Amino acid sequence: MRVAITGALSYTGRYLAKDALGLGIEVVNLSRRLLPIAVDPLTTDEVGELTRSRVAPAFKDAKLLAAQLEGCDVLFCTYWTRFAGASQHDVAVANCGALFDAAKAAGVQKIVFSSHTRAKIGSPYPYIDGKARANERLRSCGVNYAIVRPCGIFGDAPSESVLLNNAAWVVRRVPVFLVPGDGSHRFQPIHVRDMARLMLDLGLSVDTSGEERDACGPEAPTTLDLFTKLRDALGAFAAIVPVGNLVSTKAITALTRPINLITGDILLDADDLDLLCAGLTTADDPSDPAIPHRRSLFSWIDEHSHHLGTRYVSSIERYYYTGPLADPPPPSSSSAANV
Repeated sequence: MRVAITGALSYTGRYLAKDALGLGIEVVNLSRRLLPIAVDPLTTDEVGELTRSRVAPAFKDAKLLAAQLEGCDVLFCTYWTRFAGASQHDVAVANCGALFDAAKAAGVQKIVFSSHTRAKIGSPYPYIDGKARANERLRSCGVNYAIVRPCGIFGDAPSESVLLNNAAWVVRRVPVFLVPGDGSHRFQPIHVRDMARLMLDLGLSVDTSGEERDACGPEAPTTLDLFTKLRDALGAFAAIVPVGNLVSTKAITALTRPINLITGDILLDADDLDLLCAGLTTADDPSDPAIPHRRSLFSWIDEHSHHLGTRYVSSIERYYYTGPLADPPPPSSSSAANV
C-alpha cells in the first residue's frame, strides 16, 4: 500500500507516518518543509525516508498535483492554516478542494481529512466555517472519505502540546489566571497518538466511506477544572478566576498581547476563546464507544507536571518557521501549519 500524508514531518503527520511505516506502508510526504519539527517518534532512518519522498504540493497546478498523488491508495489530509484571516481560510478551503480533486484524478481510493468538532457552514468563526466548507468539498468529490473531528491535540512532550504548555507557562508566572465566563465551558482534546491511530484505521478501510468520527479524549473538563488541575499539578499559586460577564473574551485575549511582545508569538488567536465559549470544543457524539479508551488528559498533566510551562514554546517558530522551506511564503501571508 502507498499513502500520501500532508506534513509527514510536522505534528500529527509524524505520528501518522510512524504508524504507517511500521506496517510496511510506503509514505509520500506532501510538504514544503525540508526538516522535521522534531524527530520523535521517528527514527533517523525514517526521517531520511520521508525527506526523500517529499514533494511540495502543487495546489495551483491540477495536473501536477494529481501526478504527485499517482499510485497512492489513501490521502491523509491534516492541512490547514493558523493565524489567518477569513481570506486565508478561503485559501485553505480552495487548497483542500484542489487536493481532493487531484486525489480523484489520480485514482486515490480514500481520503481521510482532519476537520474540527461541531463545524457548521455559516459559522461566525472563519476557521470553523472554513473547516465545514472543506468537509462539504470532500463529501462531494466522488472519492471514499472519512472525517475526523479534533478540537485540540496534546502530544508526547510539553513542547508538542503548545496550548497546554503555554497556559502552564502563564500559570507559573502570574498571581491571577482569568477564565472566560463562569468557567463551565468544556474542552475535550485528544492525544496525538490516538489521533494518528484513528486516522490510519479509517484510511486502511479503503472500501468504506462516510465515516465521521470525533477525535476527542475521554475527559471533557470545564475550563475551571482544567486550569485548577493544571495549577495544582504544577505546584503553582495562581488564583483561577472565572470573570463572568465582567470581562469579554476579546478583552482577555487583548490582555495576552504583552506576552506576545515578549515571546514574539501569538498566545491566543482572535477566536480561540470564542470557540470554547460557543461550545465548539467537545465531541459531536459523546457516546462514541472509542472515546473512553483513549489516553487521559489529566494523567498526562500529572506525568509531565515537572516540565510543563518551564519554558515557553513558540507555535510560530515550531510549526511555521522551523527549518527551511522549499518554497517559503511571502512575509505577508500565513504559512500552512501542516504542509
